[in-house]
Amino acid sequence: MSLLIDIAVIFAVSVAAVVLSHRLRLPSTAGLLVAGVLAGPDVLGLISNVADVERLSDMGVVLLLFVVGLEFSLGHIYEIRKQFALGGTVQMVGTALVVGTGTVLMGSTVAQGFYLGFVVALSSTAIVLKMLQERAELDSPHGRMVLGTLVYQDIAVVPLMLAAPLLALGSSSGMAAAVGGLALRVLAVGVIAYVAYRWVVPWLLLQITRTGSREAFLLGVLTICIAIALLTQEAGLSLALGAFLAGLIIAESPYSHQAVSVILPFRDVFMSIFFVSLGMLLDVDFLLAQPVRLLILTCGILVIKPITGAIAAVAVGLPARNAVIAGMSLAQIGEFSLVATAAGVAAGLFGEDVFQTVLDTAVLSMLLAPLAMAAAPRVAEVVQRLPVGGRWRAGAAGVARPPHSVYDGHVVIVGFGVTGRNMARACRESGVPYAAIDMNAEIVHAERGRGEPIHYGDATNEGILRHADASRARAIVIAINDPAAARRIVGVARQEAPDAFVVVRSRYARETETLYALGADEVIADEVEVSIEVFSRVLARCLVPREDIEALVDGIRAEWREMARSLAPADVPVHDLRVHFPELATRSFKLSASSPLAGRTIAESRLRQEHGVTVLAVSRAEDSVANPVGATVLRAGDVLFIIGPPEWDPLTVS
Repeated sequence: MSLLIDIAVIFAVSVAAVVLSHRLRLPSTAGLLVAGVLAGPDVLGLISNVADVERLSDMGVVLLLFVVGLEFSLGHIYEIRKQFALGGTVQMVGTALVVGTGTVLMGSTVAQGFYLGFVVALSSTAIVLKMLQERAELDSPHGRMVLGTLVYQDIAVVPLMLAAPLLALGSSSGMAAAVGGLALRVLAVGVIAYVAYRWVVPWLLLQITRTGSREAFLLGVLTICIAIALLTQEAGLSLALGAFLAGLIIAESPYSHQAVSVILPFRDVFMSIFFVSLGMLLDVDFLLAQPVRLLILTCGILVIKPITGAIAAVAVGLPARNAVIAGMSLAQIGEFSLVATAAGVAAGLFGEDVFQTVLDTAVLSMLLAPLAMAAAPRVAEVVQRLPVGGRWRAGAAGVARPPHSVYDGHVVIVGFGVTGRNMARACRESGVPYAAIDMNAEIVHAERGRGEPIHYGDATNEGILRHADASRARAIVIAINDPAAARRIVGVARQEAPDAFVVVRSRYARETETLYALGADEVIADEVEVSIEVFSRVLARCLVPREDIEALVDGIRAEWREMARSLAPADVPVHDLRVHFPELATRSFKLSASSPLAGRTIAESRLRQEHGVTVLAVSRAEDSVANPVGATVLRAGDVLFIIGPPEWDPLTVS
């Protein structure tokens, strides 16, 4: 009965902690840790049986590693292989060397020092990924770097925990024997896991899914997870390793997505218990006895980890700005650090005081993580202004800058993803000159080989925009998945090219106000355009007349542009006149050789008198005529920019 009461108390304080964290815009993990401290025996004493709660938290760790295994996609890792392999290795080994050396100098053994170094190198996957998702930065260059490093760290936890008993032995002879025994056990578990992956688990899941029962599927997945975890524990390995193996086995089956969907709610519940129980383990007396020491250790970690993380990002090829943001995102000690430290204590490698030290610094660093990530863009701007080499600011990546080509009257495309490629194709097929900028070295190398005028660099740096002659550009198109960088680029682009037409593609409508305030001429929000495309297709399937759908689309776009334009400067660009005057439309058309207008002056064409159309400008190969007079002679091949009734068809006269 007491355990049930304790669980009810944990759930109650967890709800309160998550709600309060949301109000304060802090990660829920930090709130759960603080809730555990308050509910623990050293403060309010709301939990009577801490040992039983710790057993429940072990299940949280098992389910967490099980889901990590389920979500471990070889295809996804291949996409970020450089960030995963090179970035993850440099970050973890670099942090371990610095922290391990410092720990050894303070009196620890070499084994203890470097184990602690790898423990400190681990960051909080739960906190960092949630914040990157909330800020829509997972697809940004630094987001991909952070994701690759976090996946590397999550996988590295397993061999790190396996190493704890070996390092605790101390003597080389005993270690050699233990390594041999461990190798045999790992081999045996590997053989069993392969048999389970190849034949047993697929057959079991097939039989279960044939029943069509959701309950049977859930129970079957949990049984497989716990059975393999217990098998590894009986082999002298860890429950966590078995859970990870179980996740990997199911991940390679056709049922992985369904397994993730049914396990996630349970994982979240048990992970809440895990973080609350960690908070309860915090020894408040230990914290109050040496606050200065713990604060110094925490500050040291918050300096060392961003530096090693930034160095790893630079090694991958990111420029200074993204490297600094990636490094500061990885600054905190993570939840797996506590799991790995507990494994070290259980193996006899450390005493309980070391666990308390890691726990206290982890809690403090997790609480400071949101502040570090929020400050990262401003710190990055300061770093960019330091008197260091341009190669560091722009990013190494092994991509040589091509000889400077002089552009004039062109379109600068920032970001060469789907939007950027389509923009480039449209420019190419329309005969409009363009220059592209991207930070993905592999994309730049491949596209340059195909003849694309593309440059490698970070467009938040004004030097990169100058290299693409942005000051002489007609338009600058910003199509990247990094909202913070997009805002920075708009500001820099407006300074470099005050007369250019700046278009920004944003994911969310809420970003438009800031982008307009920074100087964007047009913001295309994915949310708005996708919603229009969705309802257009649905209404078409419902047999709504096409003209009614188009009228609705025009109306919604007009309302959206009217709202968006209220955020922009007072001057109304020509392309937005239709928002204010729905009866008018602006368009361009090319005069063919057979057009009756060719060879006539604008006055003789009587476009204004007969069609209600006004010629705003005439573009031709040798020159362009803005605001032409009536005596301007129109020629075949001229592109006329006109304003007139929406229903007027230029083909009737061109």
